[in-house]
Amino acid sequence: MKVKNFFKYLPTFIFCGFIFIFMILWVVMPKDHYSAQEKRVLADFPELNLETLFNGHFQQELDTYLSDHMPARNFFVGLNADYELLSGRNGSKGVYLGKDYYLFQKPAQDTDNLVKNAGYIKEFAEDLDIPVYMTVLPSSGFIYGDRLPWNHEEYRDDELISEFGKNLGSKVNYVDSVELFKDKADSVQLYYRTDHHWTAAGAYECYMNLGSAMGYEPVEKDRFKKESISGFYGTSYSKSALWFVTPDSVELWSCTDQSEDAVSVDISDGNDKKTGSSYFFREQLENDDKYPVYLDGNHSLVRIKNKDAKGGKLVVIKDSYAHCLVPFLSLNYSEIIMVDLRYYKKEVSALAESENADAVLVLYSLQNLSEDTNLSYLF
Repeated sequence: MKVKNFFKYLPTFIFCGFIFIFMILWVVMPKDHYSAQEKRVLADFPELNLETLFNGHFQQELDTYLSDHMPARNFFVGLNADYELLSGRNGSKGVYLGKDYYLFQKPAQDTDNLVKNAGYIKEFAEDLDIPVYMTVLPSSGFIYGDRLPWNHEEYRDDELISEFGKNLGSKVNYVDSVELFKDKADSVQLYYRTDHHWTAAGAYECYMNLGSAMGYEPVEKDRFKKESISGFYGTSYSKSALWFVTPDSVELWSCTDQSEDAVSVDISDGNDKKTGSSYFFREQLENDDKYPVYLDGNHSLVRIKNKDAKGGKLVVIKDSYAHCLVPFLSLNYSEIIMVDLRYYKKEVSALAESENADAVLVLYSLQNLSEDTNLSYLF
């Protein structure tokens, strides 16, 4: 009888033991501030006072704190993602797992934002007396449609980008990248598998494509030395929590014709300043997310000078895709001012005029362009 009672209550003993062990582990284990796999800052212990206690904020934030610092969190997050994948919910976290372990962000949708942003850029170009160029980059899901899973939302990048280009007006010199990328998809790895960004090879193809429109002669591919760094886990990997996907490699392309001391980089984020003597900030290679190796990632304003280049001054209004492209453009422009409107809250038209810029390039991915609400700061 006692044996029967033991087995009767065994599940309860196991459950209580599990809770007790995890409670002890939660108390004694150190609390991380940052999750490298998820690429985000973890929650701090919430502030407790009468206001937060009675309005419910303390309990909400405490739940988040306990979840963020649960022992073996990465294991359980990954296990949940694997379960959702195996149960037919591919893409439940906004990222599809495709063939060859490609991770694809869900497609951009037709939003009013695209119409608004086209209007902002059109008005910006009409206010300037210098050429304005623009290209919009399609998503990897659209370009690599043959690698998508069978159950996915429709990618209409070509339709959305084409309509956007028509709304820019005659003062914007629009350069199409969709057909170029479609043509190159089988011969060049244009995008990373674990990240939404393009590769250095993809950025180089865009650099070549922009040359004829912007009036510069691109440096041929054989004039570059390529360095490959493995172990790159991108943002799509972090968002999906599919930890079994193998990492990418990041390539650094260095022009062999350029002198060692030719380049200077000045980074400004308000009162915070940073300088460099290379396009590549190698300390970023110590991180899992290695994409910020290109020009140190996102900043308000970055000024790149190349004393070997023969061209003039270019202002680049951009999202993070430009970080990989600008080192190529810098071979043809003696000075490039890179502006990120997520952080730069002054009129870019005034900046272009005060800097006596020779041209402006606006470069965005379709996904970011459809979501961006900062282009009103152009003028």
